[in-house]
Amino acid sequence: MSDLSYVRTEMLPQQPPPATSVGILGWMRHNLFSGWVNSALSLLTLFILVNVVVGLASWIISPTWNSGSLNECREILATQFGPDAHKACWGVIRERWLQLMFGFYPPELYWRPILAFLVAMAALAPVLFSGLPRQMLRLSVLAPFVVPWLLWGGSIWLPLSVLFGFGIGYVFFGVGSRRLGSLIGLILAIFAPILWWLVLAGPVAQFLTEGLTPLVMLEPIESRQFGGFM
Repeated sequence: MSDLSYVRTEMLPQQPPPATSVGILGWMRHNLFSGWVNSALSLLTLFILVNVVVGLASWIISPTWNSGSLNECREILATQFGPDAHKACWGVIRERWLQLMFGFYPPELYWRPILAFLVAMAALAPVLFSGLPRQMLRLSVLAPFVVPWLLWGGSIWLPLSVLFGFGIGYVFFGVGSRRLGSLIGLILAIFAPILWWLVLAGPVAQFLTEGLTPLVMLEPIESRQFGGFM
C-alpha cells in the first residue's frame, strides 16, 4: 500500500537557486527590472548611454595625432571622412602636452611640481588608509607647508615660521591648561599664534633668510606661471 501521509518523512535535498535570482541576472532583475516603471527607465537609460558612448567614440577616434595645425587637422579629416566630418583634433594635445600639464612653469623646474604632487599623495595616504604606519601622519602635518614652498619657491623659513606658530599654540594650550585651566589654555592657544604670525613670523623668517639664503632658498615662481593640470 502506498504512503499517503500528509507529512513528509524525509527532507528534500537542497536545490540551487534559480539562475534569474542570483549573480548579475539576479541583481539586474531586482534593481533594474523589478517592475514596468523600472524596466522602462532602465531601457531608456541604456538607450541614452549607448548613443552617448557611440557619439563620443566616433568623435575621439581621430587620425590627427601628428597634425601640425588646425588646418592640417581639417585636411586630414576631410580626406578620410569627407568635408562634413566632426572629429577631435589631437595634434594640439601632442604639441602642447607639457603646457597642459605644467602651464608656463619653467621647464628646468618641473621636478618641483612633480615632487610636490608626490609629497601630497604620500601625505594623503595615511589619512585615507588606516593600515599604513601612523608615523606617516607626520608627513601629513608637514605637507601643507612643504608643498606650497616647492611650488612657489622662495625661502623655506616663511612656511616654517607659520608652522612654528601652530607649535606655539600647542605649547601654550598644554602649559595654560595645566596651570590656569582649560579655558585660559584655549585662549592662549588661539591668541599666542596670532600674535606670532602678525608680529614676529615675518621678521624672523626674513632674518633667517638673509643669513642662510644659499641653503634654504628655491627660485621664486609667480602664480601666473601656473596652469594646466597643476
